[in-house]
Formats: sequence, C-alpha cells, structure tokens
Amino acid sequence: MDCGTVAGSVYVYDTYTQSSPLIDGEEIDLTPIWKSIEKSVRKSGEVKLSVYRRLRAINELFRVRRESYSMYRAYDCMLFIARTFGISDEYIEEAKLIFKKILANKDLSSATYYEAAIAAILHVILSHNLPISTKQVINTCRSNGHKLTFEAIRDSLAIVGVRYSLKDRILSHIKSGLIKLFGDSWVTIYPEAEKFLNSLKKSIIQSRSPPILAAAIIYCVSKRLGHRFRVEDVAKAVQVSPYTLRDYARKLCPN
Repeated sequence: MDCGTVAGSVYVYDTYTQSSPLIDGEEIDLTPIWKSIEKSVRKSGEVKLSVYRRLRAINELFRVRRESYSMYRAYDCMLFIARTFGISDEYIEEAKLIFKKILANKDLSSATYYEAAIAAILHVILSHNLPISTKQVINTCRSNGHKLTFEAIRDSLAIVGVRYSLKDRILSHIKSGLIKLFGDSWVTIYPEAEKFLNSLKKSIIQSRSPPILAAAIIYCVSKRLGHRFRVEDVAKAVQVSPYTLRDYARKLCPN
C-alpha cells in the first residue's frame, strides 16, 4: 500500500463520528492494533483496500484541518530556507498559506509535507521575483540530507498556478548582483544592464538559467562602462560558478 503520505504522530480517530476521543494532540501506543491489521491485510485483498481507503480519508482530514506535528516541522523547514536566503517574514506567512492550499488539493494527496513546503517557498520566490534560484534552494535541501529534485515538486507548483516572467527573474538577479558590486551606485548601471537584456534574442534568454545570464550581463555591461571586475567577483556576487560564467561571458561579449 502507498501509505507514505500518512506522516507524523499516530492518533486514535473514529472515521464514523469524525472525531477523536483523546485530548487534542494526545498520543497512544497503537502497536497491538497495527499488528492485528497487518495479519488481516495479509489474508484479504478486500481488507487491504478498506484499510487503504480509511488511511487516505484520515490523512486528508489531518492534512487540511489539523495543525499536526508534521505541519510544524514543515513550517520549520520553510523558516530555515527563509533565514538561509534572507527572506522576510511577510513572505514566510504567504508561503504557509500556499502550503495549506497544496495540502487541501486532492490532486496532490501523494505530495509529502516536505515537498509541499519547498513548493510553497519556491512559489513565493518565483512569483515575487526574489533573487534566489531554484537550484540554490534544492542544493540547500540536499545539504541537509534530503533527496529532492525540482521534478518532485513540479506538480505542486503547477497546481497552485505559479506565474512569473523570465525577464523579471533575470532582472532581479541583475539588481541583486549590482547592489553587491556597486552599492548605492547600482542605479546608474541598472538601466544599461536592462537595455543589454532587451537587446538579446529570445533564444539566448531561454538558453541559460537566470543567474548565469544575469551574471554575464553584469560582467559585459561593467566592462563596457570601464569597470574592471574579475569574473570571480561577479560570480560571487550572483552566486554562480566562475568557470561557467567565464565561458558564457566570452560568447556574450567577446571583445
């Protein structure tokens, strides 16, 4: 049975009255009950289906209506990512609402709490054009031992209807990089960077990730305006690989 979505603490729950006889949050040892169920499941396919349906019903109710331990862990996950990348509290609260929206969607009943949490954070990042790449978020998750790919959360993002402009994403990375390199003077460089971006063909814009293209534009525009930054300096400001940036910058501004 696919019971991977039944996460968190175990509670006694009456599926007929849809209520719990225990004090809210109280837990008991259900080991004897599970052993009995396991024996029945092994004997009958009909019992398998019945148990599966009951677990799905309980899971869907808890996912939407209850602030469970698993949900609080998901909130902690979102908070950790937010603090790592300097995302403000207003965006965290928005991510929590999106997280609950994902859990309430029956088409996403197989999504884990963790995948829903990451999808909610990415929704906020993409929809508000925060200068944080999807790759950075995924790598942060992996560094904490989580096996996660963008494909694993793509369905969640599609269901909640995330919409964003690729050019706006690139410009957000350009602005962030310019501020780190030029400080308050970034406003004098930004218009030139925007012009450079608008001059590029659609195929070029779509051929690279927003951070890499943003870094290359910063490097080319700075060079054109007489500012001598090393590739390593620009790469660090936009948080991309200096080797990838060096190769791409040569193609974008060979002179």
